Amino acid sequence: MPIIVILASRMGPTLNSALRGTALTRASDQVIGVLSLAHQTAVSKAQTVEVRFYSYTNSELPGDTGQRHAMQAFMVDDNGNSTPMMKAQVLPNSVIISKSTNFSTLMGKTNTGTPTMAIPRVGTTYTYSSFQYYRSGTTSLASDPLTTAGTVWGITVVNATDMMGANSTNLPINNATVVVDPFNGSLKTYRPHL
Repeated sequence: MPIIVILASRMGPTLNSALRGTALTRASDQVIGVLSLAHQTAVSKAQTVEVRFYSYTNSELPGDTGQRHAMQAFMVDDNGNSTPMMKAQVLPNSVIISKSTNFSTLMGKTNTGTPTMAIPRVGTTYTYSSFQYYRSGTTSLASDPLTTAGTVWGITVVNATDMMGANSTNLPINNATVVVDPFNGSLKTYRPHL
């Protein structure tokens, strides 16, 4: 029995780190999946697709101050009416999309909107920001003045406990960033530490 206790005490930090890494990988895969589907749908169906990032307070995450926890893609018709392509994709509880525009530049540029439909866990108590993929495969980011200034458009997902505050200036070592090319909609993923 003492051997089991010793092993458990030594394995705890390693297991916790592995679980957090797995949650971060799942979250970055979700972001890539939603963005890829949105881009492919815009091109293949010749229809504008909007991707929304939802910000709300998660009651299951202690100290949450209204981080971005979910995303969803919508088809937008020629009259500007939007229809959901999928259910809202909620990130694992311990993972957030960084609100800092230093790390998630898309969160500083995007259009904002008011809630019109309920999403899991919070109903309509949320805010969102968005950008669009167009029929040509380009994005609404291509026409932004910051694009000509050399801004790299990306989304960074991190473990919530690794962020030292909503406006932290230091990015945790363990993170994943998905970069969107504003002109062709292609994606690149950067994961500096596994």
